[in-house]
Amino acid sequence: MTTELTLPVVDCWNTIGVKGDRSCDKLAAAIHCHNCAVFGGAARAFLDRAAPAGYLAEVTEGLSRAAPSRAPDTVSAVVFEVGEQLLAIDTTAVVEVTAPRAPHRVGHRTGRVFCGLVNIHGQLELCCSLHGLLQIEVASAPSRGPRSRMLLVEHEGQRFSFEVEAVHGVHRFGAEDSSAVPATSQQDAASYVRQLLRFGERRAGHLDLEKTFRALEASLR
Repeated sequence: MTTELTLPVVDCWNTIGVKGDRSCDKLAAAIHCHNCAVFGGAARAFLDRAAPAGYLAEVTEGLSRAAPSRAPDTVSAVVFEVGEQLLAIDTTAVVEVTAPRAPHRVGHRTGRVFCGLVNIHGQLELCCSLHGLLQIEVASAPSRGPRSRMLLVEHEGQRFSFEVEAVHGVHRFGAEDSSAVPATSQQDAASYVRQLLRFGERRAGHLDLEKTFRALEASLR
């Protein structure tokens, strides 16, 4: 039971003041009861009052109660497709999801991973291929579908863009949705994946930001 804090005061503001019939002769000068010395004196008396019996014990008991258990840590990630692979990247690393655009090749630098530069909102961004980095096979003459997108990502000051076949949006994954990458996996993509996240009936490879960005940066050399 909560202890009520009461104080015998004459609450004239509720009877003859702004919340009453406004017949108080001090109201013309004060404009509002909050500006009246009577109201101020009542407020000071209320704040300076002694705590009622049982109040301190009740507060102490409330503070000593154990805090409610926190929900298990969750992962927020953007899920997308690269070829036949379902991947996920931390939401905090995604700057923008935009329409795909053709990269401008850079002489003597363009290769399997680094594709060139793309113009996103008037700014040139480095463009790389996750297909090439993760060794994911693509058709000899791939064509963009209606769900094709380009992701602009950033981690520790490094920014890259890459094209994907589809983006499935932002999703949260609990501990029960994650599993370890099989030790027997020999795919190149697996070396950049920190864990697998259950996404419906499929598993999305959760990219390791440190390894992935380090490899993308190395492709520029």
